[in-house]
Amino acid sequence: IQTEGPSSFVMINTKDDDATQETFAILPQIMEDYETRFWRVEQSELYKPAGVIAPKLPLYHPYHPFTNVTNGYDLPQVPLATKFDNYTDVAPHHLLDMVSAINPTEVQTFFVVQSLPYLPGIPVIARYQYGVFPDAKSEMKGFQSIWAQGIVFDHKSEAISKLPPTKIKIYESTKNELSPTILCGNTMKLDVVENLKGRGVWSLVVSSENGEVGDDGLFINKCRVFVGYTHFLADDDEYNNVLEFLRRKSPREFLGCIPSLIEMGFSQNILDIV
Repeated sequence: IQTEGPSSFVMINTKDDDATQETFAILPQIMEDYETRFWRVEQSELYKPAGVIAPKLPLYHPYHPFTNVTNGYDLPQVPLATKFDNYTDVAPHHLLDMVSAINPTEVQTFFVVQSLPYLPGIPVIARYQYGVFPDAKSEMKGFQSIWAQGIVFDHKSEAISKLPPTKIKIYESTKNELSPTILCGNTMKLDVVENLKGRGVWSLVVSSENGEVGDDGLFINKCRVFVGYTHFLADDDEYNNVLEFLRRKSPREFLGCIPSLIEMGFSQNILDIV
């Protein structure tokens, strides 16, 4: 396998430990030819009985993940989710400044590639429950709630979207045994489907028990802080490019490629790196 590509394909150093030698964990398939690789990331139990394979990380999809899909059977898919230890090398300066100002005791980093298999015009909102409720299950009993907010940076335009603090409630569903009832409203809208496909965004996601906000507009008391990059697959061709690229790379090699993938996207060009 070639580890040095063209000059535009920049490699970065990764931590030389046993973890980087591990293989990606290929989780159970939910449909033919669908592969999911979660590395150093656990699978969320939310919606699992309904066939959704999601990481315990912030995601973006419509309020109802099972409706308004393009083929009647599609679900949001996450072919890749991994920790992103070297995000400070490539993240926007404004994002890094905000993280420094928060000065969290721990930051959960991520690099996610996900699909948006929905009809044009459908709003995509922040669905942070997968990350802020890491222990929740679809068979849960009782009730949980937490506040969450997100600051999203478009990678290309550098536009900033400040999603308002929202209380997310999750409780036992009496109507649908496949998933709990989750209420967070539609206030955390990011954009519509067609404007996001093929794009990448950086996210700073913060959760809080009481939702009290300081002068900087961020929660004063913070439970969890996530910082990472999400790429929304443009189409089936890009999806297949991702899978083929992952098949050719070891985890260590892939981690070194992340900055270039952020810049290049997942077009056919990435398959030239072999």
